[in-house]
Amino acid sequence: MRCEYVDGPHGQVHLRRWAPDGASLPPLLCFHPAPFSGCAFEGIAPFLAQDRVVIAPDYPGYGGSSAMKGAPAIGDYADAMIAVAEAAAGGGPVDVLGFHTGCLVAAEVALRRPEGVRKACLIDLPAFPPDQSAQMAEKFAGPVEITPDLDCLAAAWKMGFLSRIESQSVDRAFQMFSEQLRPGRAMNAAFHAAFTYPWAEQLSKIRVETLVLATNSSLLEGSRAGSKVIPSAQLLERLDVKRAVLDEAAQTIAADLNNFLTG
Repeated sequence: MRCEYVDGPHGQVHLRRWAPDGASLPPLLCFHPAPFSGCAFEGIAPFLAQDRVVIAPDYPGYGGSSAMKGAPAIGDYADAMIAVAEAAAGGGPVDVLGFHTGCLVAAEVALRRPEGVRKACLIDLPAFPPDQSAQMAEKFAGPVEITPDLDCLAAAWKMGFLSRIESQSVDRAFQMFSEQLRPGRAMNAAFHAAFTYPWAEQLSKIRVETLVLATNSSLLEGSRAGSKVIPSAQLLERLDVKRAVLDEAAQTIAADLNNFLTG
């Protein structure tokens, strides 16, 4: 794995790149879940980078990428990711992979770069009914309060560390916890972008070949709903996978993705 920077419309974009010798397949761009960064793909990327370059960028304001002014939308993230495709992927056709929030970014990249995206893979698609999205935006998508009391980090500790230590190493769980803190008060910006994204309208416009991979998670129904909207979608349900999709289940999920991407 190598770390690099490219220039994007909102400043520098930090990315991780896995480049095997003799790669012949189109590059795969991987778009991360909120509130983390491209580090989310460090477990699965080696299984995907067998005969292709795999690139995992950080959205503006996350990981090592420059923050942007104002409240970002999914389209802003997509524009930054397209800059990565043009610069780091050589401007040619790419495949895209999204996980959770990253599904929406991948979808928007496919819409904005229709001739440059060959296939799209969406894992655990956050497609909620409008009323539920509004409720979740109100509950989870506001600025994070930072106080001298460590209790202000309790939610992040639970999400990034405690919920992971049964399926990931302590070091890996702590890495994810640390990574989600990097945006500071803007930690939830990508949640706001996701919960205000008109997914049904946008997904219905996708014309590239798409795999929706649904695991046995809280996003199972959302994945099913989203797959019905995408005209070219193939739904694959992995009900045997219940946790740590990109880490503990990395080999299983990567095999499914590779079968779709090379088929």
